[in-house]
Amino acid sequence: FWLKLHLIRYSVGSTCIVVITHLCGWCHQRYPLFLILLILPDLPCPRGPIFTLLMSSGLTFSATVSLLHNNLACSSTGWVAAVHNSVNDSGGSRLLLTKVGGPFKDGPQVEQAMSIRYIEVPGMPVLVLSSTNGTQFYNDDATTLLFYAPLTDLVPNTDSLKYHQGACYVPSMQHIVVGTSKGSLVVTQACPPDFVALPEATAGPEASGVVDLCYCAATNMVVSAHESGELRTWTPNESGSYDMQNIVPAVGQAPCRIGSLGGQILVAFGAGTMCLFNATTFELQVEVTAHARWLHAAHIWEDLGFVATVGEDTILNVWQVDGTTGRVGLQHSSVVTDKLLTGVCLSGSEAFVSSYDSSELSRVAFGS
Repeated sequence: FWLKLHLIRYSVGSTCIVVITHLCGWCHQRYPLFLILLILPDLPCPRGPIFTLLMSSGLTFSATVSLLHNNLACSSTGWVAAVHNSVNDSGGSRLLLTKVGGPFKDGPQVEQAMSIRYIEVPGMPVLVLSSTNGTQFYNDDATTLLFYAPLTDLVPNTDSLKYHQGACYVPSMQHIVVGTSKGSLVVTQACPPDFVALPEATAGPEASGVVDLCYCAATNMVVSAHESGELRTWTPNESGSYDMQNIVPAVGQAPCRIGSLGGQILVAFGAGTMCLFNATTFELQVEVTAHARWLHAAHIWEDLGFVATVGEDTILNVWQVDGTTGRVGLQHSSVVTDKLLTGVCLSGSEAFVSSYDSSELSRVAFGS
């Protein structure tokens, strides 16, 4: 039996409520211990705005959300997408969509989905859905299939699952880059309405599957995170055959998300930690214990330096990272719902959070 305290702060104007909870190491349940109500002077905070938790009525999907890392994606046009992977083959797996201020709808049926993401290309958001059948590119509400990138590894192997997973965008070349189970990169030139498949970037036989990848503008590199925990850097090539430049040894296990933050690369690991690397040298700058239990999803907002993380401990954390100094600060922490959280998206001044085996989408608004 062990004791772990967790502090959650809710603030509205000059009123601050502090809840101290105890996470039981035996049953893994969180119990409130103290509640403190403070009336504070309405003074500006030297560290910036104080986040305020405002729980509004959640949006709804037509079916429940599956247990999948980063199982939520938001577009600039207001569409929110998630995946329902059915355990029943006859039931099929399908894409779920809902719109802020609008109705929910079913998207197309898919094979076993591995990742879902909106990529903002010039003129439109592209919904990139990767699965055990390759990658489909849709318009924002998934009514039009724009392009299909099939699996290229067709050699039968019952010992390992073949799939595509993760996606990023290289703006200077208008490339959408997708990872594969053999550690390679599938590159597509995206100039809507035209999409063109480019040569695949190979990683060698010793590479493990790609979990996620990002583009770092500061170094003009694509960085991939692999199942083994190692990172690989790639130099973009207009023809598509990206050159692998460097292999960074693993510092953690089970990465679930990677993103660029100015001159830093952030990697979120399933075990609950976040690591911040220098984007040039890949020297480890900061390691943060972000969650007490398994971390399932992270959203990295590079322009503002915000990172949102959710996990098995039912908590939403919002962090601010200085892309120059690497300083990390916790800006907000709260229990969203009494369910396992599987996805998170920051959108404007709010966050959307999905939960396993639930059709309800939680919506958390922030204020200063």
